[in-house]
Amino acid sequence: MGFDEIVLINLKRRLDRRTRMLKTMASLGIHVTLTDAVDGKALNTSQLQALGIEMMPGYKDPYSGRVLTRGEIGCFLSHHSIWTQVIERGLQKVLVLEDDVRFEPWFKRRLQAIMDDVGKAQLDWDLIYVGRKRMQVQQPEQSVEGVDNLVEADYSYWTLGYALSQQGARKLLAAQPFSRMLPVDEFLPVMFNKHPKDSCRALLSSTSTSTSTPTSISLLNKLTFSHC
Repeated sequence: MGFDEIVLINLKRRLDRRTRMLKTMASLGIHVTLTDAVDGKALNTSQLQALGIEMMPGYKDPYSGRVLTRGEIGCFLSHHSIWTQVIERGLQKVLVLEDDVRFEPWFKRRLQAIMDDVGKAQLDWDLIYVGRKRMQVQQPEQSVEGVDNLVEADYSYWTLGYALSQQGARKLLAAQPFSRMLPVDEFLPVMFNKHPKDSCRALLSSTSTSTSTPTSISLLNKLTFSHC
């Protein structure tokens, strides 16, 4: 499909998910690289301090009102590790999948066609959501010029499937997210300037650099979805 690597994030203790995903990927004819997820529930305060992790002041989940959980920290660290590997290994583009993803029919063929179109259009992209949950469904999204079935992503949740370019990884890491950590699916909309809350965008503004704002786009019709 044109990716340097397809990465599957899996918690070691979720062998059931690992087994299911490996069988699914084999049936699709897709080779994946397994990466162990960070188990946030196993992290202690000393480990968080050693990593320089600080919670974003004043952050509460916009729906439940709760503060950042250890599980969300582990999820962020898992994705952050992949972004770092993209830079360290000089990868140009990767596909990242979480182990609870399910695939729509013809996933491989459709994604291949779309990535081919992205290449032909010489689209300058940072992140492409392959699966997501739109949070502002009442608002239309703008089509991406030159590529059918791609839109400029609005405020979205879930990181169960996305393509990431090297320049996109650099921009995400440049924000130094450990110093003001958010759940990863809140952090991405903030970085893409798509978060509806000014307070969330402002909280990260002081960590911004001269690096340009990342751009997020999405498949118009998602190819993956959560099992939940």
